Amino acid sequence: MDLLVFEYVTGGGLRGEILPTGLAIEGELMLRALLTDLLENPGVKPVVLRDDRLGSASLPSGVTAIPIMAGDDLDRIWTEAIDRCDAAWPIAPESNGVLERLCRDVERTATALLNSPADAVAIAASKLGTARRLERHRLPVVPTYPFEERTALGAVPAVTKPDDGAGCEGARVVDNAAEFRTGSGRWIAQPLLEGDALSLSALFAQGRARLLSCNRQHVERAGDGFKLLGCTVNALEDTDGYWQALASSVAAALPELWGYAGIDLIMTAQGPRILEINPRLTTSYAGLKKATGENPAAMVLELHATGRLPPPRTCSGKAIALELDMPHAH
Repeated sequence: MDLLVFEYVTGGGLRGEILPTGLAIEGELMLRALLTDLLENPGVKPVVLRDDRLGSASLPSGVTAIPIMAGDDLDRIWTEAIDRCDAAWPIAPESNGVLERLCRDVERTATALLNSPADAVAIAASKLGTARRLERHRLPVVPTYPFEERTALGAVPAVTKPDDGAGCEGARVVDNAAEFRTGSGRWIAQPLLEGDALSLSALFAQGRARLLSCNRQHVERAGDGFKLLGCTVNALEDTDGYWQALASSVAAALPELWGYAGIDLIMTAQGPRILEINPRLTTSYAGLKKATGENPAAMVLELHATGRLPPPRTCSGKAIALELDMPHAH
C-alpha cells in the first residue's frame, strides 16, 4: 500500500512564507511518530510531501519524499500524489478550512481517507458548532457564545478566540469587559475556567470510541494569551472507565468522527468541561506508542480494513512527557 502522508506545515503548506520554527518542530514530531508507526506495518510504503527547506535526511528510512520547492503548484502536486496512492492521511489545522479542504480533495477520488471525513471536520472546526452539538446530547462543555453575545457570560475573566482556531492560536484572556476585541473572521467568547488542562486521545467509528490515553496538557499564560509547553501522554489511568465513557459519549454525539481524534477539556472542581474536538492527529500522538505499547497507526489501518475498533487496552502503560516550549500548537 502506497500511503500518502501530508503534514501541512512540514509538507509545503507554508512554502510561500517564512516557516515558523515552533510549528515546524511540532509538525515534525507528529510526522516522524506516524511514519515510524506506519513502517511497522508490512507492505505499507509511506509517501510524504516535504518542504524542501527541511530536507528529507531526517525522515525514517523507507519513506519516499516529494519535495515542495519555491514556486511549485502545491495543489497540483498534492492532487497528483493522491491519485498515485492507495490511501491518504492529511495532518493540518482546521483554521481557514485547510483540513476540511484536504479531506474533500481525497474524498473526490478513489483513494481511501484515513482521517475523519470532511463533514466531521467541518463540525469540529467550529468551537461554537461543536459545543452546541455536544450540549444537545447533554455533554458537559465550556459555555460558548458568539462574540456578539458575549454579555451572556455575565462576568470576566473570559477568553475570546477564533471560532476555527487550533489549540492556543489567537486565544486572548479578557480581565476587563472594556478590553473585549476580535480579529478578522468569526470569534467566540468563553468563561476562563479554573482547572487542569487535559486531553483524550481516542479512535472513533460509527458512533463508538476506543480510548487510547488520557493526557495532561502543560499550558501557561503568556501575556494576554496562552502557550502550550508540552504534554504528558497517558498521564491519567482510566481504572474506573470514566474517560472511556466520556469518549464514547462524544462519539455518540458526533458519529461523523472516524479514526484518530483528540478531545480537549478542562477538569474543573465541578467535573470535566469539554473545550473542543480535534478531528485529526494531535501532538499527543507522538508519545502514544511509547506510553501504551500500542501502535495507533496500525489500529487505524485495521479499522479501515475491518470497520472494527480494537478491544480495550489491557495494560496500564506509563506516562511519557513531550516538551514543546513553542508559541503555537495544532
